[in-house]
Amino acid sequence: MMAIEISPSIKNQMLEHATQSFPHECCGFIIGSLGEHNMAIGHYYYPCQNQRLGANQQRRFLIDPLVYQQVEDEADALGLMIVSIVHSHPNHCDLASEFDRKHAWPGISYIIISVFDGRVYSYSSWRLRDDRSEFTADNITIRRVEQ
Repeated sequence: MMAIEISPSIKNQMLEHATQSFPHECCGFIIGSLGEHNMAIGHYYYPCQNQRLGANQQRRFLIDPLVYQQVEDEADALGLMIVSIVHSHPNHCDLASEFDRKHAWPGISYIIISVFDGRVYSYSSWRLRDDRSEFTADNITIRRVEQ
């Protein structure tokens, strides 16, 4: 099992983003580094605007490819990388969907936040297997102190 470690402020920022975006899906990145045993260590949260239009925003998210490239370039300039893609599931559980599996990349954490009626219900992290067959659960560790 893989793991991702985030700070209390990253946790709060991504959960607040999910709440504020409701009833639409939110999306964003956790920028960080790899630690021992390939533990992803989050340094900061980068919220993005969901580019899906209309009612589709309630069931899907889309990150502008130019924003993705900009975030990746900024992280790279700091010696960091995208360690997680975050999105919410409005009025749905935090399990990775078949749609998520078809559009995910192996080797990166996918944090999914379940938001029911405007309140965060739960969140979990998933990682797509290298053969793309299924997601496996990641542990999410919250650091006791900010870095």
